[in-house]
Amino acid sequence: MSISTAYSVLERTSVWVTGTFKDYQGTGIPPGNLTSLTLTLYDESTGQILNNRSLQNVLNTNGVTIIGTGEMTWVMDPADNALIDAAAVTERHIALFEWTWGSPERAGKSEIGLQVMNLTKVPTSAIPMVVAAQGVTTVTGRLQ
Repeated sequence: MSISTAYSVLERTSVWVTGTFKDYQGTGIPPGNLTSLTLTLYDESTGQILNNRSLQNVLNTNGVTIIGTGEMTWVMDPADNALIDAAAVTERHIALFEWTWGSPERAGKSEIGLQVMNLTKVPTSAIPMVVAAQGVTTVTGRLQ
């Protein structure tokens, strides 16, 4: 599964990212079947790791919850959406999820692009009426 869609988020806000981890048949992977789940969060242009999330274990910890049907909720910390360059109008951050499951072991990866908006640089008219990405970011797909 691979997601390269960019979602707009406001800097230093809590955002809920939801989705479902699925196997190659399209069936949700329950948390008991996942042997690992890590998150790396970084600034796309500099590669700088954000909020110490470098291959961080997020299997039902560190703000990520997986329920029985493989459904995931990641509650992002405000520090996850901090800007590297305070003068930038926007920055693109990447959240890379990597997981393993099954026997023989299988592996999956998914990337989510986050366009982080600097609230002091973005005109009020450009700020979305709905808090960007809250509850709508979807981490689903078929694993190859």
